[in-house]
Formats: sequence, structure tokens, C-alpha cells
Amino acid sequence: MRNSSSSGANKRLPTRVIAVGSVGNDKIHLVQTDSTIKGDWVALSHQWGTGTQFCTRKTNLRDHLAGISMARLPATFRDSVIVTRALGCPYLWIDSLCIIQGADGDFNQEAKRMEQVYSGAYCVLAASRSPGHNAGFLGPRQEALGITFRREGDSAPFYLRENIDDFQSHVLDGPLNGRGWVLQEHALARRTIYFTNRQTYFECGDGVHCESMSKISSQRAAFLGDPNFPRLMMKADKGAKILGYQDLYKLYSGLALTHSTDRPWAINGLQERIVTALNVQGQFGMFYEDQPGGRRRGLLRRSLLWRRADGVQSLDRISFPSGPGALKVPSWSWMAYSGRIDYIQAEFGGTEWEALQAQWDSHSGKVDSGILVATARDYTDQDAGSMLVFDSPLKSKKEAVQCVVLGKQKGEVADSEKVHYVLLVELKPLRDQTKDERYERVGAGTLLGKCIGGNRMKVHIH
Repeated sequence: MRNSSSSGANKRLPTRVIAVGSVGNDKIHLVQTDSTIKGDWVALSHQWGTGTQFCTRKTNLRDHLAGISMARLPATFRDSVIVTRALGCPYLWIDSLCIIQGADGDFNQEAKRMEQVYSGAYCVLAASRSPGHNAGFLGPRQEALGITFRREGDSAPFYLRENIDDFQSHVLDGPLNGRGWVLQEHALARRTIYFTNRQTYFECGDGVHCESMSKISSQRAAFLGDPNFPRLMMKADKGAKILGYQDLYKLYSGLALTHSTDRPWAINGLQERIVTALNVQGQFGMFYEDQPGGRRRGLLRRSLLWRRADGVQSLDRISFPSGPGALKVPSWSWMAYSGRIDYIQAEFGGTEWEALQAQWDSHSGKVDSGILVATARDYTDQDAGSMLVFDSPLKSKKEAVQCVVLGKQKGEVADSEKVHYVLLVELKPLRDQTKDERYERVGAGTLLGKCIGGNRMKVHIH
């Protein structure tokens, strides 16, 4: 595979890594790193599977630092040690071993470092064929059919072999890639080796190479396999950039997570990359572009115009841990819900945006994190030109719902006939009567201007 960047001689290692030792060693060691320890590491991308998991916990951390017998390792972990040794890398990173699991572990701290772990790795091993820890990925595979011909009078044989190159079904549509964390692992990696039941695929900045000696092209693979993600997105115009991140979030929102509370974390590394590349601010799957003089820009409003995807009956609110230091995901973020999303598309260059205050706004005063300050209005949707999508249709008291206009159609048409892009919000009971009334998002959609009432009220959307 083509070299995508320099070696790890001067790179800071993850908080913990596994020292794999050399071929023949019957023990590996979990290592607590510091600034003096340098070197390359390989990262494993895998499915956890069902049943009891082989993990590092506070109760066995000391034992794992002292050494783990190869015989004790689940087959998938053991195979990853074998490959790491063969690649000549001294260290291996496996999430369940290198992050302390459990309520008293350090997942919340380590989850924020996934971008550095996967982008800094010498390569990522994707156990695409392995459904869990105990299955392994180096076992016998389904052999490709082959035929040997000999032409009369010619001593040189002629070989025909079954075409087994199918990166789409073997990898992109495979069970491993159906997991939420894996999207980020794929996009952040400089190089990835995919172990499938038919053959091995090698992906880097030069494309996807097959064990069969061929090279294949895939638009999605090129986008996610870019070692400098999101470089390809940045070559597009502004509208295409917006559609690009929306497609990424739509894809991610439909992937599976063992723990629904991982939803903000399993995409956090990609979000940080996009924020940096676009030179904007952002969190919770939202992006904000500050405009000199306080002029309104559409980036945040377009981010807010997500909706429940077609075919999804309800978006279920995730119950996140509470307490000091816990991440509070607001109702206006799709990361607060389980379920697949889509976006309502407002015409590029054809939309006039309305006032809205957010935590990133430097022109309208301080707004607390996770709160939007907006203007709510009454509405009626009794018009064929309206399209409203409730996040959880059976849970919303539609008679108590109001709309917040994010933007409206430009043009010479009367406001009453213009399409308005709206959030739907609902008043929630207050536990502390000294605070502002608390509204939460319950949906989004479009309304014609004639369906929106004239009464206006300032609201805080949590």
C-alpha cells in the first residue's frame, strides 16, 4: 500500500496500547503509555458480538498490565496480534482492551480521542468476516474456482479464475460496516486491511487493491477511504459540501450501536474533522458559520432541518447518563434520538434565513450550550402545500405544538404563498420555576406562509 504519511516514531501513542512482542511470544502486555513511549500501532476494527466480552476493567487492569496469555485471547484478538507482528508494528490498539470498560471506566474520556487513535494508526485491521470476538478472521475461506487449460502443442498452461472482486458486498454492505463506530474508523484510517470470507482487500489513498491483484474503484470507498478525510469533500462547492456532510450523517444515523448512548461519540472524530476543514464551529451534528456583522447564514439552519426518514415510524429519545460532566444532547440534535434521518432541502441561493441565537453566536449575547433562542408562532397545517414530520408522531400533543421559522423562500411571490422551513416545538413541564420556559423540538417540515399565525413569542429550545 502506498505510504500515506510518515512513521509513528514521533507520534504520541494512545493512552493504552498492547505490546505484541515478537513471533513465538506466548504473552502480550497492556501498556499504560506516557510521552517517552513512541512507535507505530495498528488498530482493530471489529464487532463485539454477543455473550461475555473479553475486556479490561478496573478489577483486572493490573493483571492485563502484567501480561495476557495468547491462549486466553478470543480468536479475533489473537488473529490481530498475529497480523500486527507480521507487519512489524510493536503495538496494537483494541477498544475493549485499551479502554477501561464499565461505569467506573474511562470511556467518556477515551471516546474523545478516537480521531487520534484511528488517524494515527499505521493501519487498521477490519475483521469484516468475524461476527464477534470468538470467531477470528484468519481461518479457512471460501476458495475461488479455477480451471487450468493446456492448448495442444503449447506447453504453457492457461489459467481461468472466478471473479471474486466485490468490495461493495464483501465490505461496504457487510455486517461490520453496519455498525455505527465502524464508519468513523473507516474514514479516519490512513490504510485499512479488510479480511473477508473470499479475499483480503487493501485500501489507502491510492484506492482499493484486491488480493486477486486487481484494483477496483468505488465512489463511496474513495470518499471514506481518503486518508486525509474530508479532502475530497473540500474540493466541491459550498452546496455540495453541505450535501456531503448530510449524506454522511444520513448514513451514520441508520447504523447499529450496541449502546444507543454512543450515538454522539461514534461520529465525534469525523465531526471534528469536518468542523476543522470547513473552518466553522459545531457540535451535536450541527455546524455554525459566523458572519461578520451578524449577517444570517444558512449553515446552522440547514443542519437543523433534519427529519425522521421515510419508513421510520418513530425516533426514540435516548436516555443519556446525567450528573456532573455528562454530555447533554439537546432535543434539536438528531444525536438525541435513535433512528434513521433525512434532511429537508431548502433551495441553495433561494432561501431567506430568519434570526436564531445559538451557543456559537458572537453577535447576540451569551447563549448557554445546548440552547437555541428563537421566535415561536402558532400554525395550522390544513393546506396541501404543507409537509410536517413529527419525530415521534404518537407522543406529540399536536394541539400544543408551535413552529419556529428558520427560513423562507425568496422571490416576488406573496409571503402567504411562500414555502417556510420550520422546526416544531412543544412546551415541556418545568422542574425549576425560576428558569425560562423550556421548549423541545418535536419535528420539522415546511408550511406556506398563510398557515403561520401572527402571534410571536421568544422561546428557549433545549
